[in-house]
Amino acid sequence: IRYLIEHLDVDPARICVFTFTNKAAGEIAERLHRELGDRIERVKRGTIHAFCAELLREFGERVDLQPGFGIADEPYQKSVLRRLRVPPKMQKRVLEAFSRYRFRGDALGHRYQRYYDRYQRMTAERNVADFDTLVLKTAQLLRMDDVAAQVRSRWDAVLVDEFQDLNPIQYAIVRRLAQDHRNIFAVGDDEQSVYSWTGADPQVFRHFQDDFDIRPDHVLHLQENRRCPPSILDVARRFIALNATMFADRQPQRTTHDSPFPVEAVGFADDERETKWIMDDLRRDRSRPDGAPGWGDVALLYRTHRIGRALESAFLNAGIPCCLAQGRALADDKVVAYVLAALRVIANPGDEIHQELFYQAVLPESLFDSARAWGEEKGRTLIHQLEHMARTLPSDHSDRKKIWRGFYALKNLDALGKSHTSLGSLVEDILSEKVGRYRTVLEEHQEDLSDPVSHEEVVGLAERVQRAAGDAKSVWIPRQGGAEIPARKMILEMGIRSVALGGAPDPEALRITAADLPTLGLGLGLFKTAQLIRTRGFANTFRDFTAIDLETTDNNVDNAEIVELAAVRVRHGRVVDEFHSMVKPRVPITSGALGAHGISESDVARAPYFEGVWAQFREFCGSDVLVAHNGYMFDFPILRRMAAKLPRGSDFSTYDTLPLARTLHATSRKLEHLAKRYGIHSGRSHRALDDCQTLARLFPALSETRVEFARKTALVNLLDQLGVALALSDHRSLCDEARKIFDLIPPYSLGLHSDCLDFYQSESAACGDADLPSVDDLIRLLGGHQLMERLRAERSADKRYPETMGRLRRLIEACAHGDLAAQICAFLERAVLSKYDGAETEKNRVNLLTLHSTKGLEFSRVYVVGVEDEQLIPIPRDGVVSSLELEEARRLLYVGMTRAKDRLVMTRVKSRGERSTGSHRFLDEMGLQPRG
Repeated sequence: IRYLIEHLDVDPARICVFTFTNKAAGEIAERLHRELGDRIERVKRGTIHAFCAELLREFGERVDLQPGFGIADEPYQKSVLRRLRVPPKMQKRVLEAFSRYRFRGDALGHRYQRYYDRYQRMTAERNVADFDTLVLKTAQLLRMDDVAAQVRSRWDAVLVDEFQDLNPIQYAIVRRLAQDHRNIFAVGDDEQSVYSWTGADPQVFRHFQDDFDIRPDHVLHLQENRRCPPSILDVARRFIALNATMFADRQPQRTTHDSPFPVEAVGFADDERETKWIMDDLRRDRSRPDGAPGWGDVALLYRTHRIGRALESAFLNAGIPCCLAQGRALADDKVVAYVLAALRVIANPGDEIHQELFYQAVLPESLFDSARAWGEEKGRTLIHQLEHMARTLPSDHSDRKKIWRGFYALKNLDALGKSHTSLGSLVEDILSEKVGRYRTVLEEHQEDLSDPVSHEEVVGLAERVQRAAGDAKSVWIPRQGGAEIPARKMILEMGIRSVALGGAPDPEALRITAADLPTLGLGLGLFKTAQLIRTRGFANTFRDFTAIDLETTDNNVDNAEIVELAAVRVRHGRVVDEFHSMVKPRVPITSGALGAHGISESDVARAPYFEGVWAQFREFCGSDVLVAHNGYMFDFPILRRMAAKLPRGSDFSTYDTLPLARTLHATSRKLEHLAKRYGIHSGRSHRALDDCQTLARLFPALSETRVEFARKTALVNLLDQLGVALALSDHRSLCDEARKIFDLIPPYSLGLHSDCLDFYQSESAACGDADLPSVDDLIRLLGGHQLMERLRAERSADKRYPETMGRLRRLIEACAHGDLAAQICAFLERAVLSKYDGAETEKNRVNLLTLHSTKGLEFSRVYVVGVEDEQLIPIPRDGVVSSLELEEARRLLYVGMTRAKDRLVMTRVKSRGERSTGSHRFLDEMGLQPRG
């Protein structure tokens, strides 16, 4: 890429680069940015699935995809299959069969074909495309000459990384793009083609050479291996040479890296002995006098997840830190999954599958699974089953409460979507009402935190920083005994591009010192400044609405009738009009209802029936969102039932204020108690107009409190840096709030998912100030090494939340273009495609990975666990292993072997999980006899 730009003067915007993962695209961009600067941003780069999705947004209607189509991730696909009565244990196998059918033409068989046809119909009806469909539709699109010509004209060069992972359909897309200019560059290794179930086929190399007339002398052989020592490389090359050769003139690899370790093969009677030996061997290795590798320099690789889970359990029980290093998409975080599920419902309100997945995100797994199983047994959909349980379970049953909270959140989504114009504020609202037990440490303690806007010094500094950012000015901070380093990180979060630490300040730079924040101090003051800037765009979006309330003949929502109906219209947060009417019911008013609201039969004797009131009430409400307190438990279902057969009886959006009140206040959430808390006169309780007037004034107040809540709890991803800043400050000078926060922060600063210590170390080393506290000093100030080791051994999603929220915010900012629908669509698309981010490894834990997830990774020590026929060589139903399957199995093991930089150990057992594992053909082919 750099050669094209620097030597051939190719416009960066005319270059298109395909990578196998988003992570690889980011790494390429990062390296190029260091040398080419901002020009690299114009290079088109990403995965082929992201490219296909973008192209189909533009031309999708040409191939029968409607605007705004959704992308089905695996949970959505499995939900479709479940509706087709595909057993859960078969679903993954069925989806893989679909892929082989689509990309390789493998026959499906009668049963799978029936599943496939119905699956295709169901996804098409919902305007949803899965990942395979993205590729197939794009290939279909590029077979149209006019579209292909238009798309091809956008780029003068096409580059493809990991070329061996393309299937023939994906290759056809690439070929079509380069058809005219024929300026195409492919990097790959046919000996690492290991994704045949996705249709990947190393034969694409031959097609590529034929299609673009590439002579053998134009094939560049990368001969230098910078990872493996000769001991490993020789065994691996001898082994893979047993496969048929794709390139007859392949050049031998050479390496200058050496290692004292021979390749080892070790055998055991069973997997229990195997695991114990590996753990003992790791401990022996770490006690070596010539320097032990860190835990993160060790990887255990295996073919199946079952081995990984067993190893993880054994390692954790033995106190060895380990991590199942899987590809961690953004949606894997439970809180982000909740946001995504909510946005999908907002974007596709009629798709019941998205509603089911929303419930899956908010309900405990056991409750969700039980409800689904009971529903299937009774012939009910999941939604109907949950509604049935919510109505019939005892009022004090915990499951009933959980279902109702999920129901409240689901029903409020439509109104939330209509009240926002930007994705950022919508997501903030969704998070402010998130359902479930997990709350951030700032949310748990928000009543003890001050509002950033309440500090004049914070408001003033925020205005100065925003002006500096708008004028592209830098910021200068004096040396503060190391506290300036986390301060720099916090200021960068405010939109400032350059922060200088100490030395002579640039005359044009904005100077920030501790004197600017005399009350809060530099650390906490900068954190609150960043919070204020981050939340400046958040506001009370419910300024216009209609509050409603009704009184009834009974408290039974299934048969009660309305006796009083009221509504209060609010504009810009102020009451502007009222509606009120008594209603004559067709059923008696019970004594309990009479005692509550005091409305007797004689009070409504001359009133109109409900159908005589409805038209005027509906006209009064217009297109407003109807707001009620505890409305989904009472007001809304009664109103919808009675209006079901009347004009415009179901076309209104609703919002219940009870979940918001629950989020903001731990005390009573009754309407009259909340009104008293906010100093609002509540009139006579349980009369419709009085309650409406109260709610019309209470809801704007609650909404303002929600905005304050957002300010006080924002930027949890900076807590680790705040912890460093406070640790390096004079504790005698810290304000009371700073002291309280500092007590809460060590799990974030010392935890596994923070890079604040690495950031401090690199920044302090760069400045060359020997007087700065060391990282060890900093760890001691934060609580010590023992606390850090304990925190880093914890497997808690809570501690990952700050890191996840940082990723989430960056993704939101990247999608802040167009109207809200376009922003949601772009966000959902990018989040779904984040499954191509590659495996996440840990630098302080032993990494446990499947062989398929190791490409691009390297480790000092590699243990390939389960080098036995039963694990590595697939045995088809007919019992005959084809030469193609055998060759791919060799390639997979070869990939795993060549992840090792220093030491490679391969293990095999005679029985795994009490099952015989067969022989060890591949070890025999390497000439290795397992010892032991």
